[in-house]
Amino acid sequence: MIDMSTWDELVVDVVNDVRLDPRNVRLDIPEGVPESDIVQDLFTNEKALSLVEGIAKVGLLTHEVPIVLERNGQLIVVEGNRRVAALKAIQNPYLAPDHQARIGKLAQSVPDRAAIRRITVKKAPSQDDADQLVAALHTGNQRVAWGPARQAAFFQAQLDAGKSPEELIAQYPTIDVRKFITRSKILELFRNVTYDDPSLGDYARKRRFPVSTLARLYENERFLDLVGIHIQNGTGEVSLVSSAGLFKRVATKIVSDIRDGVINTRTLNKTSSVRYVEYMDDLRDLLGEHRDDEPANGEPNSTHLDASNSLANGSQLSGSDGQDQRSQARDGADSDFRGLNVAGRDKPKPLPRKRNYLNTDNLTVPTSFPASIHEIVKELSVINIQRFPNATLDLLRTFLEKTIKAHADVLGEEIKKSSNEQGFVYLSNCLVWLEQHFKSTGQTAFIQPVQKIRGGRYGFVGSKAQLDAINHNHHVFATPDDVRECWATIEGVMKAVLKP
Repeated sequence: MIDMSTWDELVVDVVNDVRLDPRNVRLDIPEGVPESDIVQDLFTNEKALSLVEGIAKVGLLTHEVPIVLERNGQLIVVEGNRRVAALKAIQNPYLAPDHQARIGKLAQSVPDRAAIRRITVKKAPSQDDADQLVAALHTGNQRVAWGPARQAAFFQAQLDAGKSPEELIAQYPTIDVRKFITRSKILELFRNVTYDDPSLGDYARKRRFPVSTLARLYENERFLDLVGIHIQNGTGEVSLVSSAGLFKRVATKIVSDIRDGVINTRTLNKTSSVRYVEYMDDLRDLLGEHRDDEPANGEPNSTHLDASNSLANGSQLSGSDGQDQRSQARDGADSDFRGLNVAGRDKPKPLPRKRNYLNTDNLTVPTSFPASIHEIVKELSVINIQRFPNATLDLLRTFLEKTIKAHADVLGEEIKKSSNEQGFVYLSNCLVWLEQHFKSTGQTAFIQPVQKIRGGRYGFVGSKAQLDAINHNHHVFATPDDVRECWATIEGVMKAVLKP
């Protein structure tokens, strides 16, 4: 609890008695620079000139007072740096040379500059007290908040000073400190990449880097799984569990796309939006293209990346046929239009882009289900079906059978074997049980999809017969469209089975 009523109140000379804080998270300059540099920075980047204009027009408003802290025998302004900088510049416009003419003109309209040279301040008893006040003002709701990057920098500065995340969380009970720690650490990950294009690094390290766009991605757990970023639940700390090489490729694309306006908070507004889904597919394509190029000592460490890598290694394409198939895959991913423009005719409307990945975003595996189901869903979300249709369809068969079995186990029901089968429960047994289960629970909308899978009465593609053939018949193979149609058939069934 902050009790400012006990803090000392002082009257100080803004020119001689107080100094601006070089540690202020508003600033992006080294500690120990001359105060004139701090003033110049606040006028250039923090709109301190607008405060000079306000003071010149309506006078110095004293409903809020700056907060100072004694540090190394000096009174340092820890809250109200812009205001004090404006007052210092009114007394000496040359402190902000780029704005000197404008400040000087405004200062002439101040009736009595000497009257606003001495101001009242409050003195915080300690750095911790000052930090709590600053956090309450700028990371809470009592005042217009700092920008996202600056909010994160406030807590990062304290981490750098030696405080642990647990200490910060306890010190600021009314603030979601974990969120700010995560934001700071994610920014640190992207800023520490050695980009081939140095301008990308400069852009990522800008104080006004649009971290809100980045947040649209890292707040999505599927993005974190894909890229290989782990966020610790308790503290918000971040660690990279994929290889540095793979992350560099992803970071290069994301930072470049943010800079070039390819993505922003509008295009990535919802994880279910077409643009968001397509961008996630683009990232999967990027990872898929380069994963095989990683050196042995740069292998990804995350489970889902290893799983995807093993699938790719087991289905390598070689020779001219493989190259042609890869080219077709890229062409299919990049082509938004079908047909050619004809002179004098309207441009044809784009057809929906065929996805190269299954959209598993609507599937949530209950915690009561075995770990294998969770891992299969992760793998299904990262397999490029354009490149690996047979592997994908085979895994869909596994997913279907195992998920039905897990569902029956959770319900405490036994899936009965046929009289001519011994020892094992097969996919056919699972589908019979599931159809009866939907009938008994009144989920009639799912009965026909199960019947289609069971008997193929509505077509071979997506049926159990096709799934079995892909698994056993060496003359049968799958196409990417087979996978899409099969997924369209079973997705709704799987959502119903996975529903907690």
